[in-house]
Amino acid sequence: MTAAPPTRVAAHVHRLAVLLAAGIAPASAWRHIAAEGDDETLDRVVAQLDSAPDAALALERAAPAQDASWAGLLAAWRVAAASGAPLAPALTAFAGAIRDRQEASRDIEIALAGPKATARIVLLLPACAIVLALLLGVDVLGTLAQPLGLTSTVLGIALLLLARRWMRRMLQAAAPPPPTAGLALDLLAVAAGGGGSPEAALVLVTGELDRASLTVDEAEAAAAQSLVRLSRRSGAPLGALCRAEAVERRADARASARSSAERLAVRLMLPLGACVLPSFVLLGVVPLLLGLLSSTPLS
Repeated sequence: MTAAPPTRVAAHVHRLAVLLAAGIAPASAWRHIAAEGDDETLDRVVAQLDSAPDAALALERAAPAQDASWAGLLAAWRVAAASGAPLAPALTAFAGAIRDRQEASRDIEIALAGPKATARIVLLLPACAIVLALLLGVDVLGTLAQPLGLTSTVLGIALLLLARRWMRRMLQAAAPPPPTAGLALDLLAVAAGGGGSPEAALVLVTGELDRASLTVDEAEAAAAQSLVRLSRRSGAPLGALCRAEAVERRADARASARSSAERLAVRLMLPLGACVLPSFVLLGVVPLLLGLLSSTPLS
């Protein structure tokens, strides 16, 4: 069972917001969206509407728990319902936030495409050395009977495995920004649309994030608290402050991930020089020399 891509989730949420703004009941709006969209999650939501008392519970039962976009939608729906905020504008803003996060992830995937291809090609060098030795007629298996050949092969394989693990960890460190970047601020903007106090909106959002098991970094949580205090002191609308801050948070996460991806192309030279090239020599060059020496008669 696969979850819908975030771009499709954003499209579903935007359509849902339009139908709700037109005065269509939430249950009917979900059914209309499911009828026009080819998505297993939408079909499960509609199936749950027959037994669930409201759309939020149906969404909770049907949405994939591991998908941050669907979990965020559920949290936004609950926050809007609990705060009394208009649901259609809240969902429209949330759909834009999903699209923004997906664009950031796509940009980073493009930036990582080059380093990933480099890592795959580099890891093939030792195998190419073995193939070259075989094409030259070297008895590669025969060199394993010699102590030097066996030691060279073991060390070469160990270095190759080390390089693979090293590169994998480097690629993981340059991953796209988290799918929940700016989510707490987006939800706080939704809660602020209900007209309640900024402090009550923050408590509501914190509770819904915990309920949905969505983690938010400490910096974003501190920013949310700071904006609540700023809104209280200045009288400025909390929703506008939070939306602007959420956009900035996602932009910072995107820039950080892109910078990490650009540095990765240079850092990949470290495992190349320290592990892959020595492995190339130990697995290809040393057996080749041993094979040539063993096949050359002594005078």
